[in-house]
Amino acid sequence: MNMLWAKGEQIFSLLHKVIKALRNIIGSKDATVGPKEHQRKNALTTHLEEYLEHYQTLENPGYAVLVTGEWGSGKTHQIKQVIQDTERYYVSLFGIQTVEQLHAEVFAVASPKLAKAAKLVDGASGAAASIGGLFAFAGATPSVFNAVFRRDIKPDRTLIFDDLERSDLRLKDVLGAINSYVEQHGFRVVVLAHDEKMTAKFGKLKEKTFGQTIKVSPQTDDAFEKFLGQINHHRAKRLVEENRNAILAAFHASEVRSLRILRHVIEDLDRLAKTLLDEHIQNQEAMAELVPLFVALNVETRSGRLDRQALMKRRSVSMGYYMRAHGKTGDQLPEKPSFMVADERYPNIDLENNLLSDDALCSMFVEGSYPAEVIHQSLNDSAHFLKPQNVPPWRVVINFDELDDDIVQEAVVKMEQQIEERSATVSGEILHIFALKLMMVDYGIQAGTMDEVVKQAIHYLDDLRNGGNLPPRTTDWRWIDPFDQSFDGQGYWVTEAAKPYFTKIWDHLIASRELAFEDQLPEILKLLMAMVRSDSKQFFEHVSQTNNGENPYALIPLLHHIPAEEFVATWLDSPNENWRNVYYAIENRYSHGRLNSDLSAEEDWAYNVYQTLMRKVDEAEGFRAPRISRVIPKVLIELASEREAEELQ
Repeated sequence: MNMLWAKGEQIFSLLHKVIKALRNIIGSKDATVGPKEHQRKNALTTHLEEYLEHYQTLENPGYAVLVTGEWGSGKTHQIKQVIQDTERYYVSLFGIQTVEQLHAEVFAVASPKLAKAAKLVDGASGAAASIGGLFAFAGATPSVFNAVFRRDIKPDRTLIFDDLERSDLRLKDVLGAINSYVEQHGFRVVVLAHDEKMTAKFGKLKEKTFGQTIKVSPQTDDAFEKFLGQINHHRAKRLVEENRNAILAAFHASEVRSLRILRHVIEDLDRLAKTLLDEHIQNQEAMAELVPLFVALNVETRSGRLDRQALMKRRSVSMGYYMRAHGKTGDQLPEKPSFMVADERYPNIDLENNLLSDDALCSMFVEGSYPAEVIHQSLNDSAHFLKPQNVPPWRVVINFDELDDDIVQEAVVKMEQQIEERSATVSGEILHIFALKLMMVDYGIQAGTMDEVVKQAIHYLDDLRNGGNLPPRTTDWRWIDPFDQSFDGQGYWVTEAAKPYFTKIWDHLIASRELAFEDQLPEILKLLMAMVRSDSKQFFEHVSQTNNGENPYALIPLLHHIPAEEFVATWLDSPNENWRNVYYAIENRYSHGRLNSDLSAEEDWAYNVYQTLMRKVDEAEGFRAPRISRVIPKVLIELASEREAEELQ
């Protein structure tokens, strides 16, 4: 063992000499550079710059500097601006799994040519292992090079360790390794970390390693100029430049400190500007309103504080909250919705502004798409570009804040004519009209009561249905989505007082469209029975959810309008090859507990179909009896068992 150790010492000493010789061959790039006095072009230095310039003048300071800051706040960029490339060794701790790997990274940046030489020597390590001794025992030449290098390393530059929180090492181990460069080798060391993630974990380890902690504030002005310079589109660059103050004001109000998000916001403004028409860009008032609104909502969604649901219900959020909070205090108050919290961060920006519609916002900030047509429509429908003669009257009335009274009043008259003539048949438009009627009564603009508006709306809907002019509900289970909460990119103007009255109108509209659908049932059922008789595959596609086809009636209760006896008779009178598809249709239709949810109205009918089939089995002769029994859907058998069990209780 002593011989082995002696050989190891000899090899270690030999490597040390090799490294020194390599240094002489490589030349002056690894030569020692003493601390410098730094001359800054800009006399207005930040606290980070001021301290690091002082730290750079110290030899063997005996402590490291911890620089903290939020993600994307520009920590690395600011430090590299102060400590130039020729005065630093930069090491990222991202993915570092062992202390040896950390030292190897320092080796690689401090002596890149030596590190390359170490790899060449490692290529010959197999031959060196044949002599035994330390090489054969250690089995890894780079580790030996690292050890020799650490003994020989000179503190000629400042060591910068970035991404502390992204290292896979235990905090104790990584700080111990970093501290060795401070205490044993006399290095100036700067460590970058995301403070919120790391500070709580430091404890006494921080006191032992760090003599100074500095929190970085993002240099948004400098970053803005840099990001602006990256815009190539002339018109987009001008839009961003002209609204510089508004952009930075909105960004600061967000309390987000990530320059990465600021960069993305400016890039998105570039994309937005490219979609706009000249008439949009040239309207300075509109742009002064659009840009801060865009920035604020962009930051809120990018930072994860707003989602699609919040963007799609902007107008109704506050109203809904105050309705829930009415009469409550203290701990009884409901939690504020995320949109209201966001809105409070921007006292000078109206986040409910309809200059950008809900649809446009979701397209841009959720889906990452900038559809020019949707954006143009949104802007053109706003008060800045609105042409009353080209839009429905409700669009003019809802923009009364920014339009002359005579223009708004003319639109109110046209809206009343629509009601009188029963000309509006689209659900969203009807809801906008009567929401605005409720608002005008609530504000005392029109005479009457809200109950009278509700009665007027009910008569309106009943007349449309009775005249065959009210569209029936569609067969899509999401059929209310196009007009739920908003329509045509605009939320309904519903005041707090009008909320219960608007709900009555909404409920009657939904019920009326469902009744209009039921008015069509005779024709629909006739079509379905024809399918049972001669095209059972189509019946299967129409009444149950599949991976093919549209399945229009899969979740709509309607089969109970067909007498069970008639249905079974038609089924069993059809060709034998049709039977199995009808069996699959019933089985699939009622799977996943749908008889207890969407199709609960058909539960009695389904049980009657089962009883009818069982009677048919008893009445049948020969092969017909087992043939019928084999197509009784299992879901109906289970339903019958549940019914019988209930009767026994």
